[in-house]
Amino acid sequence: MRLVKALNNNVALAKDVDGREIVVTGKGIAFNIKPGQEIDKKRVSKVFVLQTDDLARKMGDLLTNIRMECAEIVDEIVRYAKDRLNGKMSDYIYLALTDHISFAFDRYEKGYRVKNVILWEIKKFYKEEYAVGLKALEIIKNKTGVAFDEDEAGFIALHFVNSKMETYEMDTTIKMTKMVQDILDIVKYHFKMTFDEDSLNFIRFLTHLKFFAQRTLMHESFESENDDLFLIIRNKYPEEYKCVEKIAKYVAKGYNHEITNDEKVYLMLHMARIVRRNH
Repeated sequence: MRLVKALNNNVALAKDVDGREIVVTGKGIAFNIKPGQEIDKKRVSKVFVLQTDDLARKMGDLLTNIRMECAEIVDEIVRYAKDRLNGKMSDYIYLALTDHISFAFDRYEKGYRVKNVILWEIKKFYKEEYAVGLKALEIIKNKTGVAFDEDEAGFIALHFVNSKMETYEMDTTIKMTKMVQDILDIVKYHFKMTFDEDSLNFIRFLTHLKFFAQRTLMHESFESENDDLFLIIRNKYPEEYKCVEKIAKYVAKGYNHEITNDEKVYLMLHMARIVRRNH
């Protein structure tokens, strides 16, 4: 490894034997050496090999402004996630998760707590990613002594959900966007209403639809675990149920996917929040 640029004494951009730009960290790793000179491998603690030189540079810039243990924490979390989730994920996860966890430490030190408004949905629909989030909290506590609550596990889980989405082709992204807009139109015209797009309830619904569209296009289905709850919600919100059935027909016809009762429950509850607050 040869130095490209010293970002500080402990973080450097380097080139490996294949000519790829990488980020290396380690105590004093860039001290008193010049670009083009070889880096002492004994001082290297972590190496980040990312998909593009641009991503490597952004990661390097980020690491110069945060506590060094964040890089080690993220590296351990991502290695665990790759084993547990057993799926392709974008290298951008290193950048996004490092930035997120660094900011979480800042918030923790200032006594700020951010409520995860879709935690219950994350637990339900992204169980494996949420399990990674819980493991991440365990890793963080073991390394720093900081104990985050489960809201933070949910935020970390969403980074891995998003990382999976970032590997999609543009065609899939376009389909997801169209599906979300079509469903919003179904709701809007069914209830003859205009959305308050700045409201928390609308933002929650939009977020839910984004991940709902992802699950639909991937044909991911969840067995209905509580049909009694579905019946209760259907009877309590009959108009929302009629609207959900319209959405179900749209998804079945357009995407050859059947919506489960569990999915319908969450859609009805979101609609009820928006419609009843609007009126």
